[in-house]
Order: sequence, then structure tokens, then C-alpha cells
Amino acid sequence: MNIALDVMGGDHAPHEIVAGAILAARQFDVTISLVGRPDVIERELAKHPTHGLDLPLVPAFEVVEMSDKPAKAVRTKKDSSMVVACELVKEGKADALVTAGNTGGALAAGVLHFGRMQSILRPALIIPFPTTQGFCLILDVGANTDVKPEQLQQFAVMGSLYACRIMGVYNPSVRILSNGEEEGKGSQLVLEATALLERTPSIRFLGNIEARDVTSGVADVVVTDGFTGNVFMKGAEGVSKLLQRVLLDEITAGPISSIGGLLVRSALRRVARRLDDNEYGGAVLLGLSNLLIVGHGRSNANAIRHMIRIAKQSIDTRLVEEIQSGIGEVIDRYDKLVPIHR
Repeated sequence: MNIALDVMGGDHAPHEIVAGAILAARQFDVTISLVGRPDVIERELAKHPTHGLDLPLVPAFEVVEMSDKPAKAVRTKKDSSMVVACELVKEGKADALVTAGNTGGALAAGVLHFGRMQSILRPALIIPFPTTQGFCLILDVGANTDVKPEQLQQFAVMGSLYACRIMGVYNPSVRILSNGEEEGKGSQLVLEATALLERTPSIRFLGNIEARDVTSGVADVVVTDGFTGNVFMKGAEGVSKLLQRVLLDEITAGPISSIGGLLVRSALRRVARRLDDNEYGGAVLLGLSNLLIVGHGRSNANAIRHMIRIAKQSIDTRLVEEIQSGIGEVIDRYDKLVPIHR
């Protein structure tokens, strides 16, 4: 198993990316191709013990910067670490691409170099989100700002397949994010998508869900457009950081509360870990013909480690083949269920 890692992508590249690769190579016993500027990568590798780890270097001398226009950068920077890593996967020399670089660039590179699965209208980013019951899966969280109802229908099918076959959730429930849980609430997009989802027997659709109820764990899969999903995720991250900051301020506000804080320190660490999005790694771009895992630009070494874990798990469980097979079964059995432009 070989995972191509874009070493130059991310706010903390290359040091955190290389550190995360070393952690993952040691823990998961996989080959990780480090794609980027050789002198930079070698300098970072020299800071760590790497004996026995399979970390081949693949030269790439350009970088898709965070400020670049995604599609243009992918087309013009052919020797960028992101594009070269894509080519490794496309040519069968690697099994998945992991990047914390420019998200738009990663999406553009994936679509341009990998292409979509057969019959998939749009790929979608799916990511686990912590709840009181464990986690739920949310898609799309940023790949598609504007979508059509039939695309949300496909997101629901892909998300349900991912939850069942990859995450081990039996008969996962699916809901659509809206401004009210009552039937008939929502934008025109939500209303039209709901009508399609209700007629999709391959999923267990339970109607609307409000943003405030996502954390209660009443849905295994939540579908929405990429704009709304991205705003929801970033808003939730902000609230999580606020709560942790307020809690820390109150615990350290006086001597008595500080003593209490020491007594519950281990519990507070567990809480912080449950709410730390780095523990969930990156988002998988479902619907492409090859595996692409995209992380936050601010990903640290731990996040990179978990992104590589997700890549390994997706390869082990044949995620691409499972999604393609599941979508194919739906289309074969219910030809008019998932509208396809043929």
C-alpha cells in the first residue's frame, strides 16, 4: 500500500506534514510517498528517527499556494506537489492522495486528473462530526457551493453507503439539514430534494434536521449543499473553541476553582480530545474514481496521521469500489430514481 502525501500543502508545511507522515508510517506500517521539494523534505526528515520506515521522496518543485486560484493553479503548475501526487495515484503508483493544501485546488485536481465515478453528477466532501452518541457524517462540507436536488439525492446514497460499509453503521438514518424539523420547512432546494429522498428506498430517510439537533446524534448521515455544510462546520468549530476557552478561563479564575480543575484534569483532556477536529483527520471526496482525502489548511502532525489512517482504511475496505457498486445497484434497480444525464 502506497499513499501519496502532498508535503508542501498546508499552513504548517512542511514540518507538520513530514512529522505526521512519520507518525503514520510507524503506526500503520504503510509506504508514504513524500511529494515536494527534495531538499526541504530531506531537511525535515533529518530531524526525526526514520530507520525502517518506507518514506520515498518524489520530487515536485512547485506549490499550489492557498492564495492561488484553484483551477488555474492546477492547470498551470504541473510540477506542483499536489498535481504530481495526483499523477502518482492516477498512474497506479499510489493508492490514495492526502493533502492539507488549497482545498479548491485539491478538488479541481481530483476532478481533472481522477474524474468522477460513472453516473456521479458531483463529488462531495464527507467528514465525521462528533455527537453525544459518537459521530454522524456530514456531506457536502465544501465541494459544491450550489447543487441541484438530484445531486443531494446522490450525496445521501453515497453517505449512507459510506456509513454502512466503511464506518460499520447498520441501516444508517439520513436527514437533510434545514431551518426547521417540521415537514414542509426549508428552501426550495430542500423541499425538492426531500421529495426525491422520500422516494429513495435504498436509504432510510427520516426528514429534516435542524443544526442545533445534529450534535444529539439523531442522524447518522446529514446531507446539505457545500456552502451550508461548510458554514455549519466552521460555526461549530468556533463554538467548540469558545466553550473550551470559557471553561479554561473559569477554572483558572480563582484558587478554589483551580484546585477543582486539577481534580478533573484528565476528564477535561478527554473532552478536549473528543472535540478536537484533528482527531478526525480530513474529509474524503466521495464520487471520484480514485481516493482523495483533504484536510484543514491548519492541520498539524496528528491530523496528518489521522488523514493517512482514513486513507488506509478506505483502501483496505475498497471504498471506491463499494461506492461505485452501490450507486450502480441503485441506478440499475431504480432507473428513474437518480436522474442521470446520459
